[in-house]
Amino acid sequence: MRPRLHRNARSFLAPALAALALLTLACPWHVVDGAPLPSSGLVEVPNPLSGENPTYSLANEPAPKPGASVTDTRLGTAQVRATGAQGIRHEYSRHDPFNSDCSRILLLALQSGEWRVYKTTSLPYDADGNLVRTVEMEEPRWDSQDPNVVWGTQEFRILRVDVSTGDSTTVKDFRDDARVGPILKAESDLYRITMKDEGEASTDRRYWAFLLQGMEQDYRARYIFVWDRQDDAVVGLHTLAVDESRIDWAGMSPLGNWVLIGSDYDNASPLTGLVMANRALNSFQQIHTTTGHADVGLDSAGREVIVMQNAQTDYVDLITLDTNARPALSDADYPASGHVPIMRLFYASDSPVGLNSGVHVSCNYPGWCVISTTTDEGAREQNWLDRTVTLVKLDRDRPQVYYLAKVYGTRGSYWEETQASISRDGSRVVWATNWNTNVGQDKVWVMELRLGAK
Repeated sequence: MRPRLHRNARSFLAPALAALALLTLACPWHVVDGAPLPSSGLVEVPNPLSGENPTYSLANEPAPKPGASVTDTRLGTAQVRATGAQGIRHEYSRHDPFNSDCSRILLLALQSGEWRVYKTTSLPYDADGNLVRTVEMEEPRWDSQDPNVVWGTQEFRILRVDVSTGDSTTVKDFRDDARVGPILKAESDLYRITMKDEGEASTDRRYWAFLLQGMEQDYRARYIFVWDRQDDAVVGLHTLAVDESRIDWAGMSPLGNWVLIGSDYDNASPLTGLVMANRALNSFQQIHTTTGHADVGLDSAGREVIVMQNAQTDYVDLITLDTNARPALSDADYPASGHVPIMRLFYASDSPVGLNSGVHVSCNYPGWCVISTTTDEGAREQNWLDRTVTLVKLDRDRPQVYYLAKVYGTRGSYWEETQASISRDGSRVVWATNWNTNVGQDKVWVMELRLGAK
């Protein structure tokens, strides 16, 4: 479970060489079409469904200075130190920190909890003169088209902030809503709408799925609802019983067709495990019995999917979001489940090449995702996936995996996890690192890998 980021309650293309990485500072917008990545330059993983593949061990490289790069000639890629200060990073793998034209980046200052918008015209991004402004909101997300706009929430409001001017607009205040407003008046301890930091609205920001959270009853989620921005209507509302409120995140699918609810394995039916619901919230379908690290996106055919770690089989699964999807609890279940295994996580403690890392998933770019690994202090690098960032083609008939970069970071705290994120135009990947120093002190910065022309 992620630390929550709400105000006052802070509780994983052509190869890019270093010169290209520093020169191509803008990125075009291709979120609808995606692109036929990568070129022949990247190194393909021979058999991602095997526990054994060629291993590229971490090189002995000193930490780069801000703006400097580290080139891996084995993989044909370079990673650049994109920020200078320690204790600043992107939020999470699921969310693209770049705006629609990559002219700005949204970063989190860990000590203060401050959201900062920086220009990306020069490296490092957090250099003096690059700060555009700070934004005060929860769950900030860039608009999919307007490079100046960030969406977010405060209490029961959806906000829209123009970062070029600082103007903030209340798009919706649910205290005034015909369906939600009376609930808020009747239950005064309810204090915010939330997607629990991991969910998102539909890409066009028409459909939003929120949990209503209260301070009483151990801060549990008490309702889930769906709002249609176009019609200004709450189109679905479900009261959460106590035994069905163990929900880690909620959000919409990219095209807005489905509500995704990531619940615990012991959450009560109909919200047990990973669940897909219609917008009216009167039809619920279990996709898997548990919820692992995941992200929603589009596959190579433009279908809505979720890519998720499957703890029952130790694969990363590609799951098409349709009514035929079912849990896959063993290899025998895959043909009928709608799940497609795309990568094996070889967790074998009795093997000298067993995986010693956790994974995160980023599906921002249509047809592709990035899977990155996070390694704990004292864990040996031994499997091909340990300390590695990979690029995965989301093709149900022929998924492919490519090595991208090695991870010079060790986790001693949550914010030291790699959590690589691919931009929505597919031009770059960023992740957090401490370069294996000061472990446990949150002294992280952002590394970036530029992906070449499409």
